[in-house]
Amino acid sequence: MAERYFLMTAKKSIPIKDKLTPSKLIKILPFDNTKHSTKAHKHNGYLELVYLFSTTGTHEIDGKSGEIQNPFLLVIRKNAVHKWTLRTPVEGFVILLKNEFIANSLDLEIGKLIEKITKIDHLELQNITTLKTILEILATEENPIVIEGLFKSLLAKTVESNSPTESKLRVNLSLYDSFMDLLINEHKIINSVAHYANLLNTSPQNLNASCKKYTDLSSSEIIANHLIKEAKRLIYYTQKSMSEIAHELGFSDKSNFSKYFKKHTGHTPKAFKQTIN
Repeated sequence: MAERYFLMTAKKSIPIKDKLTPSKLIKILPFDNTKHSTKAHKHNGYLELVYLFSTTGTHEIDGKSGEIQNPFLLVIRKNAVHKWTLRTPVEGFVILLKNEFIANSLDLEIGKLIEKITKIDHLELQNITTLKTILEILATEENPIVIEGLFKSLLAKTVESNSPTESKLRVNLSLYDSFMDLLINEHKIINSVAHYANLLNTSPQNLNASCKKYTDLSSSEIIANHLIKEAKRLIYYTQKSMSEIAHELGFSDKSNFSKYFKKHTGHTPKAFKQTIN
């Protein structure tokens, strides 16, 4: 797909849209056919996945524009400035996703799949019948357990449908991308921004700035989210004692682990385990 780069006309500020209520972490809905054209804007802290199964037009994301080729997925990252112009009626779906949805999920694969998808700006899709079926069910489903399972299936089918070519990948992966790769793929999470900055040959300040740019979270908050998620998995899926879990996650003792867990979740590991039982 031919692409061009340009400078957006300077304005006082870029409009920010927020289509999710504070308590809503994921929203799936059919594409609104009244939204054929949008002005350049960005979103208030959520990822947007736009599945387009039949339309023609152009899209622009962070200064990069191109033609929409059906069937098509647009990946609009948090804080990305974007707009589109669609020339024909649209058949498609829109997914709005907050960080908290991924952070709250105990399924590690969802985070990995999201990371793969968000390394691209767009993707030409296959497996259309399957994708449509999953999206149609998701658009009306209310059960959070079913939503999480179907969403994982959708992500897996999306990744499977077409492995992105080198030209579709962002040429220079950001520090944030590389940081997330380390967190997801390393065997053990280290609770130290300096540790990851050193591995990435940068400073903690630069790493923090990159994380803030893409997620509105600091690098230490992102590490904390991953640590807490791993802690929840160990509590939920294993019979290990709190002392064993604390040691495995790098805490000096279970008391420090308990304080850390409560600081980030609002309750102790013991209380969390009781909610499971």
